[in-house]
Amino acid sequence: MSPIGLCGADTLVRDMPQAKTLRAMANAILASLVRSFKVFVAVLHEIFDESAYQRFLDRAHLQSSPNAYAIFLRETEQAKSRRPRCC
Repeated sequence: MSPIGLCGADTLVRDMPQAKTLRAMANAILASLVRSFKVFVAVLHEIFDESAYQRFLDRAHLQSSPNAYAIFLRETEQAKSRRPRCC
Protein backbone atom coordinates (compact mmCIF):
# COMPACT_ATOMS: atom_id res chain seq x y z
CA MET A 1 0.00 0.00 0.00
CA SER A 2 1.35 3.44 -0.92
CA PRO A 3 1.96 6.12 1.72
CA ILE A 4 -0.62 8.86 2.26
CA GLY A 5 -0.15 11.74 -0.16
CA LEU A 6 1.23 9.59 -2.98
CA CYS A 7 -0.72 8.01 -5.77
CA GLY A 8 0.05 4.64 -7.32
CA ALA A 9 2.77 6.12 -9.56
CA ASP A 10 4.66 7.47 -6.50
CA THR A 11 3.83 11.08 -7.39
CA LEU A 12 2.40 13.56 -4.97
CA VAL A 13 -1.36 14.03 -5.00
CA ARG A 14 -2.59 17.61 -4.91
CA ASP A 15 -5.05 18.35 -2.18
CA MET A 16 -8.18 19.91 -3.61
CA PRO A 17 -9.19 23.05 -1.73
CA GLN A 18 -12.41 22.36 0.08
CA ALA A 19 -14.71 24.69 1.92
CA LYS A 20 -14.40 24.37 5.65
CA THR A 21 -18.05 24.98 6.35
CA LEU A 22 -21.36 24.64 4.60
CA ARG A 23 -21.72 28.43 4.62
CA ALA A 24 -18.36 28.88 2.87
CA MET A 25 -19.36 26.30 0.26
CA ALA A 26 -22.72 28.02 -0.29
CA ASN A 27 -20.97 31.40 -0.64
CA ALA A 28 -18.56 29.96 -3.21
CA ILE A 29 -21.42 28.47 -5.23
CA LEU A 30 -23.40 31.72 -5.02
CA ALA A 31 -20.38 33.76 -6.17
CA SER A 32 -19.92 31.41 -9.11
CA LEU A 33 -23.59 31.74 -10.07
CA VAL A 34 -23.44 35.54 -9.83
CA ARG A 35 -20.36 35.65 -12.09
CA SER A 36 -22.07 33.36 -14.61
CA PHE A 37 -25.21 35.50 -14.56
CA LYS A 38 -23.19 38.69 -15.12
CA VAL A 39 -21.49 37.12 -18.15
CA PHE A 40 -24.87 35.99 -19.50
CA VAL A 41 -26.32 39.50 -19.12
CA ALA A 42 -23.27 41.04 -20.81
CA VAL A 43 -23.68 38.64 -23.74
CA LEU A 44 -27.34 39.62 -24.08
CA HIS A 45 -26.38 43.31 -24.07
CA GLU A 46 -23.95 42.65 -26.92
CA ILE A 47 -26.43 40.57 -28.91
CA PHE A 48 -29.16 43.19 -28.73
CA ASP A 49 -26.80 46.16 -29.40
CA GLU A 50 -27.37 47.73 -25.97
CA SER A 51 -23.62 47.82 -25.34
CA ALA A 52 -22.98 49.36 -28.76
CA TYR A 53 -25.62 52.02 -28.05
CA GLN A 54 -24.02 52.81 -24.69
CA ARG A 55 -20.58 53.09 -26.33
CA PHE A 56 -22.13 55.44 -28.92
CA LEU A 57 -23.64 57.62 -26.18
CA ASP A 58 -20.30 57.77 -24.37
CA ARG A 59 -18.39 58.59 -27.56
CA ALA A 60 -20.87 61.28 -28.69
CA HIS A 61 -21.35 62.68 -25.17
CA LEU A 62 -25.15 62.30 -25.46
CA GLN A 63 -27.88 61.21 -23.11
CA SER A 64 -30.23 58.43 -24.07
CA SER A 65 -33.23 59.80 -25.97
CA PRO A 66 -35.32 58.93 -29.03
CA ASN A 67 -33.28 61.43 -31.06
CA ALA A 68 -29.96 59.94 -29.91
CA TYR A 69 -31.23 56.44 -30.72
CA ALA A 70 -32.25 57.57 -34.22
CA ILE A 71 -28.74 58.92 -34.79
CA PHE A 72 -27.29 55.64 -33.51
CA LEU A 73 -29.48 53.63 -35.88
CA ARG A 74 -28.47 55.78 -38.87
CA GLU A 75 -24.80 55.42 -37.97
CA THR A 76 -25.17 51.66 -37.54
CA GLU A 77 -26.97 51.25 -40.87
CA GLN A 78 -24.30 53.29 -42.66
CA ALA A 79 -21.59 51.11 -41.18
CA LYS A 80 -23.43 47.94 -42.22
CA SER A 81 -24.01 49.19 -45.76
CA ARG A 82 -20.27 49.88 -46.24
CA ARG A 83 -19.33 46.29 -45.43
CA PRO A 84 -18.83 44.05 -48.43
CA ARG A 85 -21.45 41.34 -48.81
CA CYS A 86 -20.53 37.79 -49.47
CA CYS A 87 -22.42 35.67 -51.99
